[in-house]
Amino acid sequence: MNTAAITLSHFLFPRHSNNHKAKLLHSSSLLLLALFLVVYQIILRALPLSGVKILGYAANIPPTEIINLTNQRRAENGVTALSTSALLTEAARLKGEHMLSQDYWAHTAPDGTEPWKFFTDVGYKYRYAGENLARDFSNPNSAMEAWMASPSHRENLLSGKYKEIGVAVVEGDLGGVDTTLIVSLFGTQFSDTTSQVPVVAAKPQIEITPTPLALATLTPTPQFFAGVITPTQGSEKIIILEEPVQERAGRFQTLISPFESTRGVAVATTVLLLVVLVIDGIIVTRRNITRIGGRTFAHIAFLGMILAILLIAKVGEIL
Repeated sequence: MNTAAITLSHFLFPRHSNNHKAKLLHSSSLLLLALFLVVYQIILRALPLSGVKILGYAANIPPTEIINLTNQRRAENGVTALSTSALLTEAARLKGEHMLSQDYWAHTAPDGTEPWKFFTDVGYKYRYAGENLARDFSNPNSAMEAWMASPSHRENLLSGKYKEIGVAVVEGDLGGVDTTLIVSLFGTQFSDTTSQVPVVAAKPQIEITPTPLALATLTPTPQFFAGVITPTQGSEKIIILEEPVQERAGRFQTLISPFESTRGVAVATTVLLLVVLVIDGIIVTRRNITRIGGRTFAHIAFLGMILAILLIAKVGEIL
């Protein structure tokens, strides 16, 4: 047996050279694996600070498809379809470009610019206005599913107060990462209503931050934001905000995605450990090797749970 085969066998199979326990399962090897994952994450997060851009998603999301899906959901819920507004489309584009140029991911910009400013900038005199934001989704369906799963976003999508919609998909650098923003604006022009209908402000939802696992600390984050509903001048503002929710991307062109690359490394590491554990357990059982403190089945179950979480982890956020 050549040297390479002996070394590989030493790391992957129980034998006399590793005290009948695969070297990869020794505490020292597991510590090195954990250290590798931590260093990988540190490097990945430090690259944007050093001026190196991390490329995320270049998504193929036609704005018309977002509009079609919105009207489809409204039809399913017995709500009148929205008509496309060129003014709202332009306002959505301006909002997306403003987020990229000012490097923020929120309804309200760091300089205090409110969402409805973009409505008035394009001359849209609104009675009701709403905003749904999504980030790093690579297909329209995943973004729509995320919005529909959020009470605040769903309210904007299905609200009978709105008569028009405008959608823009803007790509660019946000926080050192190339990303795709979806801005969906809803509105009813002031001339379209004759009486003011009071609206109850939705309570902001509490941000839910998943507890990162050692192998799955890597969420970039696609993100999305809940809508903003506000009547026109003279009427009270109503704002609906919702914290980011993670979602998975579908069809996309990936160059270097923090989420996918980290998840790939984590999945590969977990699968490797699972395979070695299974082989180790089989060999130990067949050879009747007695171990003190061996918990092979428990370890396999634990890693299996981690693998399941990694596989169903979703990327994408809404706001």
